[in-house]
Amino acid sequence: MKSSIAVVLACMFSLTLTAEPQMSPQAKKLNSTACAKVLAERNIVETVYGVKLKFSEEVSNLLEGTFLGDVQTKTGQRQIKGIDFEPVQYDAVNDIAQATATLKLSNIADIVDKEFNIDKFPDKVIKRTAFATSTPDTAKKISAIRAAEIDAYKNLYKKIGGFTLESNTKIENFILKSDSVKASVIGALMGADFVGFSWEGKGADAVATVKLRVNVKELNEMLGEKIVSYDKEFVEAEGQGAQKTAATPQNKKEEGKQSLNKPDVVAGNMNVMP
Repeated sequence: MKSSIAVVLACMFSLTLTAEPQMSPQAKKLNSTACAKVLAERNIVETVYGVKLKFSEEVSNLLEGTFLGDVQTKTGQRQIKGIDFEPVQYDAVNDIAQATATLKLSNIADIVDKEFNIDKFPDKVIKRTAFATSTPDTAKKISAIRAAEIDAYKNLYKKIGGFTLESNTKIENFILKSDSVKASVIGALMGADFVGFSWEGKGADAVATVKLRVNVKELNEMLGEKIVSYDKEFVEAEGQGAQKTAATPQNKKEEGKQSLNKPDVVAGNMNVMP
C-alpha cells in the first residue's frame, strides 16, 4: 500500500541571498534544489514521528473583533534512514525547485519506537514533496503554503485530540462590556497525509489553503491501540496561510557552500504560484 503525500513548504534556509554580488542563476538552482531536498526529508520525519503542536487562539474583544492566533511546531531530533529521491524538478523562470522524497517503512523498522507495528504495513511507502526557492519574492508566496499547512495541523489536532477553551463575558446594565474566548492545546500529531493545496485570490494578496487528513484505521493499527475514536476512515482538516513579506537579503561570505551535492535536475515550469 502506498501513501502519496505532497507537501509544499517555504525554504527557511540559512544560506541567504547576497546583496553584492547577486547569486548566479546556477547558484540559485543548486541552492533551491538543496533546500527542497532537506525540506522533503523534514516532511518525512513529520509523518513518521509526528509533529509536536503548541497553539493558542484568542478573541479578546468581540466588539472590535480582536483575534490573536499563535501556532508552534517541532519534530525534535529524530533518526531516519533509507530516504530516496526522485529527480529534482526546477523552474528556472520562477526559481522554484521541487524535491520528492520516498521512504519505505520497512527500511526503518529497527530505529523507530518499539510501539510502532510497522510489520503490519511492509509495503507502505511514504512520499513527500517540498518546494523551495532562493528568490525572496517567490519565497513569500511559498511560505504561505507552509503557514497553511501548520494551520491545518492545528485544526486536525483539534478534531482528533481536542483542545481547552476558556470564555469570559461581562454585561453591565444589559450592555455587553467585554467578551473573550481562548482556546489552547499542547500535543502531538502523527501520520498526517497532505491531500493538496489551492489559492484564493491573485498575486500578493492570494491566500493559500492546505488540506490534511489522517487514516484513522491505519494509525490505530500501527500504534496497536485505538487512540482515535471516529466513525469515518479519514479525518480531514483545512488550514489557511497569508504571504509573508520578503526578508532583506544578507551578506554571506561562503555563498553556495551548501550546494556542493548536485542532484539530478529536470527543467520545466511549475504552476504553483497564485
